[in-house]
Amino acid sequence: MEIPVAYQKEQFLNEPMGNNAFDYEARAAEHPEPYLRIAPLKYYPDTEQALDNLASGVTPAFSILEDGKIKSFPGLRVFLTFPSPANQAPIFVFDNHNHAFFFWHWYQAQNKLEGNFTLIHVDQHKDTRMPATFLTAEESAKESELQNYTNEILNVGNFIQPAIKTGLLSEIKIVDSSDTLAELIKQPLPDRYILDIDLDFFSPDLDYIDNNLKVKAIKKAFAKASIVTIATSPYFIDAELAFSYLKKILS
Repeated sequence: MEIPVAYQKEQFLNEPMGNNAFDYEARAAEHPEPYLRIAPLKYYPDTEQALDNLASGVTPAFSILEDGKIKSFPGLRVFLTFPSPANQAPIFVFDNHNHAFFFWHWYQAQNKLEGNFTLIHVDQHKDTRMPATFLTAEESAKESELQNYTNEILNVGNFIQPAIKTGLLSEIKIVDSSDTLAELIKQPLPDRYILDIDLDFFSPDLDYIDNNLKVKAIKKAFAKASIVTIATSPYFIDAELAFSYLKKILS
């Protein structure tokens, strides 16, 4: 599969923009140029090879002031893309969740897909905050504009509403509870949908929801997804725990 030019090489956010805007001034007091790394994307022909290359890097992908201290969390060594074992649809695995916006629209433009997808959003958070600006449908089809918007304007909590504005999404099904998991298992899947997973849904904060139920529902949702995006969210869940559940939902 073709790799988007925007993600062929690693990038760094050095200015107070996107995810790097969080607590930038406090972080700058400790480091003259706070930065975050955006990993390059690598294609693998199957799930096994992709998971063999699943690993954390050493450079922060997310940093924040917490309890008076700067805490930094490394992202993935590389982002991964590979065909879904369920139906060969592309799966994209990355760290910060706003990258989903790029991959949804890039894949749409590459394959000349019409919009009006349902989004099945499996996540501890709703991620429906409003960004400062929006892209038009025409702008979202231009890779350079899409890249800049994703990394400089969007952050981990505000990437869904812009995808409604572009016309890509027409409906959002948020899966964040035992009831919505049960509904996902029992009801028919939508005709056209994107499956979006944040592995922080498996964080200890949500252990009151049966993890086996989570895995069962997510596995069902792979069946007919047009594209699957998966965030490892290093700030919200321990990397090794996230990796273990990624392997479970793909097994």
